Amino acid sequence: MKDAFGITTIGFDVAVIGAGPAGISCANSLADMGLEVVVLDEQPNPGGQIYKNIEHVSSACLNILGDDYSAGQPLIKKFRHRNPTYYPGASVWQVNSDGHIFYSKDGISKEEAAKFIVVATGAMERPVPFPGWTLPGVMSAGGANNLIKNGGLVPNGRVALAGSGPLLLLEAVHLIDMGVDIKAILETTPAIPNISSLIHLPQALGRMDLLKKGISMLQKIKKAGIPHYKGIRKLSVKGNDRVESVHALKGDDSINVDADMLFVHFGVVPNTSIYRQIGCEHEWNDIQRYWYPQSDKWGRTSLSNVFAAGDGQFVHGAVPAALKGELTALAIAADMKMIDKDERDKQAKSIENQLQNELKPRSFIDALYAPILNLLDVPKETLICRCECITMGQILDVIDEGCVDPNEVKALLRPGMGPCQGKMCGSIISEIISMRTGKKIKEVGSLNIRPPLKNIPLSEIAEIKFLA
Repeated sequence: MKDAFGITTIGFDVAVIGAGPAGISCANSLADMGLEVVVLDEQPNPGGQIYKNIEHVSSACLNILGDDYSAGQPLIKKFRHRNPTYYPGASVWQVNSDGHIFYSKDGISKEEAAKFIVVATGAMERPVPFPGWTLPGVMSAGGANNLIKNGGLVPNGRVALAGSGPLLLLEAVHLIDMGVDIKAILETTPAIPNISSLIHLPQALGRMDLLKKGISMLQKIKKAGIPHYKGIRKLSVKGNDRVESVHALKGDDSINVDADMLFVHFGVVPNTSIYRQIGCEHEWNDIQRYWYPQSDKWGRTSLSNVFAAGDGQFVHGAVPAALKGELTALAIAADMKMIDKDERDKQAKSIENQLQNELKPRSFIDALYAPILNLLDVPKETLICRCECITMGQILDVIDEGCVDPNEVKALLRPGMGPCQGKMCGSIISEIISMRTGKKIKEVGSLNIRPPLKNIPLSEIAEIKFLA
């Protein structure tokens, strides 16, 4: 880029990490205001997980995935028209608070720099261990949904779904529309809504359109004649080389389902890897049980030049994520003196009103589908760290010996040191320590995150060309 005197300088005004709804919306707004923006995303096309492959998906899949998915098309179209610097297939593996970003693309690691960084890496499905969760045929409901988006792939054989949350029901509806043989839905959600959720119902009624969508999903499942159990516990899968059956308890009754595949979903949590690595302060949400970066309404974190946007900031869904991306763009534009604070606040008012309207049912949904984690019921032989093959029994043993810090557990047993770098087991270990010792999760803490955030060859790091 060039400065006001036409002299070439190193870096961009803003680097946006992630090309989902929040990242794209933020980049579009920043580009509209004349700022130099670079967008880095490890996916081959813009859209994130929510709008994955939306530029190339078939019309048949568009009909199945519905209006909520199709809503991403104008957002992506605008992004292509604005044409900011965009690096697809770029895996960010280190971010420094001075604005320097290191990423791997096509087998080569490079460095970029920016005055401001927007982390819009979204959310990930919550990993929850149970006996048999590593068997072939067990996969996340989100993963199954991505296969539909990427290739229109339809599961063969008998399918069961288990877990909790509206996305589990949405995936069931998509599978019904695709003619999949669903044998059962096993929800950990109680059959009778808890009082903590009902107190938020009056506010949720302000968005009856969204509530009606949920009701219509339940009606479709019922009409399809699929056994739908609520309040299940002790989920397990049995099989030799792959899934053969799914089991659970409902009260004192056993539920046994013959199945070839099990799709699981236990809610979503912010992807906080970059925030943690760069040193942002975090807070704990007691309802949905996850860490999220401390930030203000603009997304500004504890580091003044680092912003959090979208579900990585706090899980609210695709439309709120895009709105939050716009708010972040306004804050950065004001910091860059492209607009004054009065203009920032004026433009933000309508966005905040839209956001408030979108979030009316959120407290109700979060409380209704609050995760129920009975991890101490998991048998000791169950794998917790899939990468390093560490079992529940091994983790409980070191906890009982006085090791009550997740990073001490990591040092002793190596969970979190494998290819996923703790993304699958990190939160589980902290929950186990909390449940075993009675300590609050805030006291327990979480695994430390260090670069490289992605698995890259040392040769790439050795050959990196640093900015002058």
